[in-house]
Amino acid sequence: MLENNIGNYAKHAFMWDLYGPDNTEELEYWRKYAGQFGKNILIPMCAVGTKGAYLAERGFNVTAFDITPEMIAEGQRRYGNIENLKLLHGDIRDFTFDIPPADFCYCVDLGHIQTIEDIKKSFICINRHMRKGDGFIVETGLRNPDAKSENYPPKKFDFGEVLPGIKVWKINTDECRYEAESGRFYIIQEVYIEKNVEIEMFDHAFYLQGYYREEWIEAFNECGFEIIHEYKNREKELWQEGDGFWIVEAIKK
Repeated sequence: MLENNIGNYAKHAFMWDLYGPDNTEELEYWRKYAGQFGKNILIPMCAVGTKGAYLAERGFNVTAFDITPEMIAEGQRRYGNIENLKLLHGDIRDFTFDIPPADFCYCVDLGHIQTIEDIKKSFICINRHMRKGDGFIVETGLRNPDAKSENYPPKKFDFGEVLPGIKVWKINTDECRYEAESGRFYIIQEVYIEKNVEIEMFDHAFYLQGYYREEWIEAFNECGFEIIHEYKNREKELWQEGDGFWIVEAIKK
């Protein structure tokens, strides 16, 4: 079940998108991409909805949703006054929203989906909310049949003060690993939150499931999408055999 493979995101909600590098370049990337197709945008697995809020503030009509209620509640607290933005609770594998058909949809977190059957369920739901010719973008890492299993050493990520008086850091434990047999990348973290000298720690563990390009292509075709472009990066250089990162631009048939 997806619910068992999303780690402890509920406890992340209050600080989500408040740390890390400036992401304006990424936000502009999606604004320009969406603008090629239209004004109605669908964003599954949106976390607190930061990207959706950015697009809505720039004239798009955005529906963004996430399976973690705490993420949506935090998004509504931050962005609830933005016009043209709907933040909804929903499961990408089984959702039906009463919204205008989306002109554009994108997904960047599908590694959380554990089976290709559930990927197809997600694609069918997305297809149902779009019109013929609408754009659907997926960014993902591709599973490599020649990859070897690998363990990763512990690593600390220090995010500093994410809110006044609140510091956050994470530690990837020595259990982080890539498992070639299953195509899974296991991420096992300890998250530390320091507030008023007291420190809270919680575990954050999940895996990202990799799929072969052939599996993805079958899913797009079976679920009513036609692939029109394949890129290896956001500069839109054409994907070639052996490239590990894959951006698919598809349209609804």
